[in-house]
Amino acid sequence: MKKSIAAALVASVLAVGMLSGCGTAQPVESENSPTTAATDGAEGTTPSEVAVPNALELEGPVTAEKVSDIVAVSGDAVPSLPATVKDATGAALEIANVDRILALDLYGTLTDTVIGVGLGENLVGRSNSDTQEALKDLPVVTENGHDLNVEAVLNLHPTVILTNTTIGNADKYGQLEKAGITVVRFDPTPGFDQIDGTITLVGQALGVPAQAEKLIAATDEAFAQAEEEIARLKAGTPRAPRGTVLYVRGTAGVFFILGAEYGAADVINALGLEDVAAENGIKSLKPANAEALVSLDPEIILAMSEGIRSAGGINQFTERAGVAATTAGAKERIITASDGQLLSYGPRTPSNLVALARAIYTDGSAE
Repeated sequence: MKKSIAAALVASVLAVGMLSGCGTAQPVESENSPTTAATDGAEGTTPSEVAVPNALELEGPVTAEKVSDIVAVSGDAVPSLPATVKDATGAALEIANVDRILALDLYGTLTDTVIGVGLGENLVGRSNSDTQEALKDLPVVTENGHDLNVEAVLNLHPTVILTNTTIGNADKYGQLEKAGITVVRFDPTPGFDQIDGTITLVGQALGVPAQAEKLIAATDEAFAQAEEEIARLKAGTPRAPRGTVLYVRGTAGVFFILGAEYGAADVINALGLEDVAAENGIKSLKPANAEALVSLDPEIILAMSEGIRSAGGINQFTERAGVAATTAGAKERIITASDGQLLSYGPRTPSNLVALARAIYTDGSAE
């Protein structure tokens, strides 16, 4: 069974005091300033007419472009209430009021889903993971990275909270329930196969099941389009580059290789990379020591922008024991994306994948 990255990592990060908030990612530091992957067609051409390079020959770090906010599938979402839903705990919950919604998870996917089903205007607050432009003026209810500020939540008087518990803990959500707030808990398991089910449950909980079905259809169509675009982008690369996802925070030893149980395999496979973690039997979480990295020898390393920043930037990251000895480290082929984007599993996942693919497979010639 896949596991939540937050459940296993946040405790470790907090223990060494190195957790940084999931704010909007900026280009990572490097002597060779990293480029930002292009997303638009070159003037006078269509994407299919532009030659793409061989990704195996590219060098240097790239920060994937931040994707746009999700767009509601319709503007006429009228909740049918009360709504009844069975959450991840097995409890049957009745939701009578969705006028004031909080959606809390490590990667902002529940918030994306609320916006996608047409109830974004009902959101009254956000976590520091929610960097969507439309939410920038909402008050933040998280502190010290991914901890939940109960007082800040209570001050917003939410009528319902949606969470997968990757932000906050059971005790704090219990306090909120005692205060009379309905808390709907979702499965924290990361993976593409969870997306449609999560959208369905959000739609049921908020009384907009029809809008949820529309959002699922739109997301599935976007996945198909993303698959076609990724296939086009990697057409110039004769074989799948060896890739892996690394989780790094600070310089105090929070450094892991993420396996399939942490959702990394879905991203690696969708991007057309060779999953070196899987090939070396890494299914869960493995310390990224020098020996492990050298044995994997990835040609592409995927990481979170804020994590690389907290580790001192690209230059210091590539000088870490083991990293420099890999092909990716030697060529500085470090592909970064914002913390809420790299391992996102929701309506914006197709756009996230395309942004990552453009960062991996282009050098600007595929604009």
